[in-house]
Amino acid sequence: MSKKETVTSVTSTKTTAEVMTTADAELLAQLAAAYPQDAGVARMLLPRLTFKSQDVMEGTGKNKKVVIEAGTFFTERATDEKDTDGKTVWDKEELGLTIEGFIVYKRKQLRYYDEPNDVFYSTPIFDDVNDVLPLFKGKEQHARGTTAELKAMFEYVDSESGKTRSKLEDNVVLYVLYADELYQLSLRGSSMYSFKDYERKVSPSVSAVLTHFNSQPQEKGSIQWNQMTFTALRTVTSDEARTVLNHQADIKHHIDLERAYYASQNAAPTAALPASDAPALPAGTTDDDF
Repeated sequence: MSKKETVTSVTSTKTTAEVMTTADAELLAQLAAAYPQDAGVARMLLPRLTFKSQDVMEGTGKNKKVVIEAGTFFTERATDEKDTDGKTVWDKEELGLTIEGFIVYKRKQLRYYDEPNDVFYSTPIFDDVNDVLPLFKGKEQHARGTTAELKAMFEYVDSESGKTRSKLEDNVVLYVLYADELYQLSLRGSSMYSFKDYERKVSPSVSAVLTHFNSQPQEKGSIQWNQMTFTALRTVTSDEARTVLNHQADIKHHIDLERAYYASQNAAPTAALPASDAPALPAGTTDDDF
């Protein structure tokens, strides 16, 4: 190597090192946002926080025992493995009965598990109930419409209350910063309403506090389960607030890309999302939470 080439190589290395030490997370997020995106939906693929609302039992008779206690939290990550049905295998890690984290963002989803036929119906995660959304049956697009239109397809009369309800249920999807990593947590039933009550009471916002996630036993007739609970522990520090804001900016950028993509799909009535773009269903879907 010539002397001139050696100097050039050293200078280039030094410049790279300087960039690595001076570019903070906010600048990196701005660079990513400004870079051109390929056509297609740009979903955020996050690991999941899940929650067992009921005891998981094994064995029969005198040998029957609890192997997972109601109220236990887990993290779940997709692996490259497939089970015998060709479904993704998730790597699960038990966290315990309580966790602490920052609630960064809140979105919505419609979901219904048709248990007799072992089929999931779900929309993508969304924000505006007036948006026209695809509804997936498994990974195939089944219908398209606003949330009201889609829910009307699954209406039934509740035998106890006499009210018209929909099997396609509202879910709240939280983006939670836990142990310095962003996770997706889906809430339904009583845990969802517990969160909504918490959200109303916390000032100025649930994203401005460190939240303690716990649960409490509930009972309705012969059915017992644990409902998730939420408690504000303290206000975020300045550094924590900046971290939350950076994550919020990244989420909003992905939302803009999603809305643009689905708007383009709605402009072409015969268009359908490819199966590979069907949104992955949150884990623990068969867990009961009443």
